[in-house]
This record gives sequence, structure tokens and C-alpha cells, in this order.
Amino acid sequence: VSLRKYLPWIGRWGGWELFQELLRALRTVAIKHGVSISNVALRWVLDQQAVGGVIVGIRLGLTEHLQDNQRVYSLRLDAEDLETIAAVQRKGRDLMQILGDCGDEYRRRT
Repeated sequence: VSLRKYLPWIGRWGGWELFQELLRALRTVAIKHGVSISNVALRWVLDQQAVGGVIVGIRLGLTEHLQDNQRVYSLRLDAEDLETIAAVQRKGRDLMQILGDCGDEYRRRT
């Protein structure tokens, strides 16, 4: 299901290779702070001006995800971290320009 839902977005943004580059950048930041890649991604999203919260999905029974996700509250991304992420983002397309403020699944097919 995830591939069907998110792979088209990855393609529109810049493709699989660029997505892998973004994951490597997030991993670099995560290692620096001793947190997970998902912590870095969540913190980045929460730090966006227009974002008031995020919805995090986890698999039932995997309680380590709950503990890991709580680490996002003590994580602070510094200017170097933000530039590491932004350097990859600049290589991709602006999804707000392509998709608007919601995803394909919410749009009427014409």
C-alpha cells in the first residue's frame, strides 16, 4: 500500500535516487544527534511554520516506536542540520506547486 500511495509523490518530487539522497542526509543528521531518521523527519515537519502537529503511524505491538517517537520533543535541528536537508530539497521540485495543499487521493478526477 505504501509504495502505491507514496511512490508517485517521490517520482514527482525528483525520483527514487533523490529520495535516497534525502534519506542519507537525514541519516547524517540523525547520527549527529543520536536519534532515528524518523525523529529528524518529524522534527523538521514540526518546525515548519504552517504545521501545528503531525500524525505518526505505527504498527500495533511495536512499542519501541512509541518510545523512539517521544525523542522528537527533545531534538533541536541547528542551522547546519537544516542546510544539510535543504541542500537535497533544492534538487527536487516544489510539491506544493505540483500537488497543492493536499495529496492526489483527495482530488476529484476530471
